[in-house]
Amino acid sequence: MSIVMPLIFSIPMGMPVEICFLMWPIRWIVAYLLVTQAVHPIGFGLADKIFGYKMGMKTGLWNPPAFFISLIMSFIMPAIFGLTTNLTVEALFMIWPIRWVVAYFIVSQIVNPLAFRLAGKVFGFNPMAQ
Repeated sequence: MSIVMPLIFSIPMGMPVEICFLMWPIRWIVAYLLVTQAVHPIGFGLADKIFGYKMGMKTGLWNPPAFFISLIMSFIMPAIFGLTTNLTVEALFMIWPIRWVVAYFIVSQIVNPLAFRLAGKVFGFNPMAQ
């Protein structure tokens, strides 16, 4: 997500491709720390409280954790990195719903399934054991 979303949204807004790739390692570290320390606990907690989602539940197109995770990240990362480069506050708020929908489908259909599969194979992570 730290490379896909800037490619989709920042380059059309005028960010040079070189800057997009140069800032990618920093975005990745910041995104990792934000996701592990704040976004996942909040996203999974809200999904449990509001929708009764339990870790390891099979979901189809509707994925409650991805709903909240994409909501949070589609606003936080552009605010941190977009506002410090060339994104205007108006563009941040105007494009946010589009970023949220795109992030939701990327997270729910590609990133979360792939991440949980890789975490299981590489680290032996089992969400059902939580």
